Amino acid sequence: MFKSHKGEFGYLKKQPVKTGLFALLLILISAAVFLIGYKIKGDSKNILTVVAVLGVPPCAKFIVSFIMFIKAEKHTCSLANKEAFEKHVANTPIPFAYDCYMTSYKVDYPFIICFAYDSSLIALTDDAKIDVKECKEHIEKYLKNNSIEDVKIYIFTSFDKFIQRCESIDFSKYESNDKDIKSLELIKSISL
Repeated sequence: MFKSHKGEFGYLKKQPVKTGLFALLLILISAAVFLIGYKIKGDSKNILTVVAVLGVPPCAKFIVSFIMFIKAEKHTCSLANKEAFEKHVANTPIPFAYDCYMTSYKVDYPFIICFAYDSSLIALTDDAKIDVKECKEHIEKYLKNNSIEDVKIYIFTSFDKFIQRCESIDFSKYESNDKDIKSLELIKSISL
């Protein structure tokens, strides 16, 4: 149920549950350690209180992650979109990913589907308000920082235009290369 990795279909649907349950577990453990120490000593001035307090930062980290995943969850790829896309890439070595939600200081960039092909990154977003130019600059900065050069970036806000692009590509002639794999892995690594 909880086994999922970045880029897999349904990743953003599973992560809020996974991180939420883990955050709750950590909170309960910290509370239990504190209450055990209080019960034994009769006050909060003991080593178990220190242990319980040290458990709070990891709890906070998972709570923040939980909130981010709740926010990103609405940007998941639908089953119909997945099936329409996979008609074009089935049985090919094309590196692709679903549910990549990149964050920046100003704005977030949700890609419901993205793939790398012939030194290009091609992505579909369901956010019609996305600033495509700014998003491309954001990705280019990360590509450059990771020594991945000469990658063209195409971002589609329309599923129909994205599928038209897929139809125009002959995926059967694709030969896997390091640049495509590295660029898609980078997208996954900088995503939630």
